[in-house]
Amino acid sequence: MHELLTIDLGADFNGFRGTVDGRIVCVATPRVEHDEEARLAVRDLIARQGGDCAACRACVVGKHA
Repeated sequence: MHELLTIDLGADFNGFRGTVDGRIVCVATPRVEHDEEARLAVRDLIARQGGDCAACRACVVGKHA
């Protein structure tokens, strides 16, 4: 399972995917909670970094994939 952390780093930040202690951690703008365009941008970013949000239903980005 993956983990999602939301953090507001400004209007130009969408998100990224990383690994902590062998677990995938996705960091995203809080806009993903209510903005479909933000979710799509984060989902695309994570896919380009080797992740698959459709395979993970643990967060709001994966639930809407």
